[in-house]
Amino acid sequence: MNKPMIMRIVGILIVLFSIGFVVFSFISTQNYVKTEATVISVEYDPTVIYDPDDATTTDDHIVTMEYIVDGKKYTTEIHAEQNDYSVGQKTEIRYDPHDPQSTAVGNMTLPVLIIFCAVALVVGIIIFIKA
Repeated sequence: MNKPMIMRIVGILIVLFSIGFVVFSFISTQNYVKTEATVISVEYDPTVIYDPDDATTTDDHIVTMEYIVDGKKYTTEIHAEQNDYSVGQKTEIRYDPHDPQSTAVGNMTLPVLIIFCAVALVVGIIIFIKA
């Protein structure tokens, strides 16, 4: 098998993976149920490496939220900026009714996935065309 053929196959696989990833991620959270969670702690995460030359924001805090499903308390953690959440704040989360410990927080999940996969799609197409 020659190099251009391998590159085309890699390009096609990247395209298929990105499309499949978006579809799977979207479908897997469609049956999630909305509920209200309360922020119970916001702690600095020392494992996050901050780059002062990087203009993007860093999610350098671990936010722990508590929510109740069928009378049972659960907690979930997300990484976020310190200013995004405060202790006692109420926020909306979504959980899997078959596994209440599986959560999705915020409405940015789908747009972020679409952007990620769009970039992967473009990379795959470029690899395919240049091969």
